[in-house]
Amino acid sequence: MTDGSRAKAEAWFGRGKLLCAETVLRIMAEASGRDLGPALAAASGFCSGVARTKGQCGALSGAIMGIGLLASTADGPDEIGRDREAAYELTREMLDWFRDAFGSLNCFDLTGCDFRTPEGQDRYRNQGVKKTCVSLCAESAEAALALLRDAGRAPAADELVRARLAPCGLCCGRCVAYAGGPVRRSAAALAEALGENFAPYAERFAPMNPAFGHYAGFRELLDFLASGSCGGCRGQGCLFQSCKVPDCAREHGVDYCFECPEFPCDRHGLPGPLAERWRANNEKMAEIGVEVWYDGCCKRPRYP
Repeated sequence: MTDGSRAKAEAWFGRGKLLCAETVLRIMAEASGRDLGPALAAASGFCSGVARTKGQCGALSGAIMGIGLLASTADGPDEIGRDREAAYELTREMLDWFRDAFGSLNCFDLTGCDFRTPEGQDRYRNQGVKKTCVSLCAESAEAALALLRDAGRAPAADELVRARLAPCGLCCGRCVAYAGGPVRRSAAALAEALGENFAPYAERFAPMNPAFGHYAGFRELLDFLASGSCGGCRGQGCLFQSCKVPDCAREHGVDYCFECPEFPCDRHGLPGPLAERWRANNEKMAEIGVEVWYDGCCKRPRYP
């Protein structure tokens, strides 16, 4: 089990931010570069042994949902789930693994807690059961991701990080130009919600709120943000044309500048403030590790 999955299970489930099925689904989604957003709530009914019915373990249920998310492929929204056989096979393997690892698939068998009763809830809170559940979450997420990776259905963690984290230490995945990033997805969702014909309504609303008078400029920017198509520095090079970092890293055979024996150097091509940030980013990555640095980047605004 990786320290990353354990840390996330502790942070989300251990501190009460999410419950078991939600935690496992989120770990798996993030490990594969998915942003669940409101869809995370789909796991809620599977928590606490399927809504406190002493049913299937929520950690296992979350893993099965993650397998469905990542194993099923489709060409469009009308074909979701057409490749169900892959998800079925991996789910069966996950069930076998979980049963072998823990002896049962059932929440009550694993915890001894009937969550519908005050006694069961007290046992969970005060007799160390929550620590067991945190471990179940972390181990289930790791096992399910391993199955998916072995089947070629999910990228390895280091591959995912490398695709989204530039050699300079900036997170391409959160850039306004990144094709699969949250900025593009959020902008596209808002543009779709407003529709193509909102401009006349904005004009009518302007007397009530002058902000609507700026809708034309706002829409132009929104459409630009929704059209992000950059695949990251490693794919097509930095959109900041003077930046020499990606090409230099490739020439030296390193993923990040701090790995180069010549770091720090003056071949980055970056202006003063960005050069300082490039150096500070890489020094910090060398100190704490790339995956830890990346996890922190995912929690911070891309533009501080």
